[in-house]
Amino acid sequence: MTQDLEAGGEAEAWGEVLARWEDEGAHRAYLARFSDLEGLTQAGVRYREVLLARPDDSVAARWRDEIVKRAAVQGLAQLPRTQPPRQLGQSARRALLAALLAGAALSVSWVLYRFLSLGARP
Repeated sequence: MTQDLEAGGEAEAWGEVLARWEDEGAHRAYLARFSDLEGLTQAGVRYREVLLARPDDSVAARWRDEIVKRAAVQGLAQLPRTQPPRQLGQSARRALLAALLAGAALSVSWVLYRFLSLGARP
């Protein structure tokens, strides 16, 4: 991809950014060239070089942070997706509810039987 970047005028585009350093539009246009992680890495290298030469450059720090955000979004977008858990149909929910109610009724009946049978003893 680096050869593609050079062939596509990346160096010239970076030169334009340097010439218009305070112009936000120049930085946005430069970053718009990169649609993948490899391209964002190339742009990140450019801004990192500026920060190594001028550590207090707020413009370079701002756009470096923007590149990190864009790379994080792209990285997260590439994660495999999982299917959401399958939901029970309405008839299955009704059957489950009926089974739970029947179990509860059986338990209550058993407790009442035991209570009444214990109370009936002399």
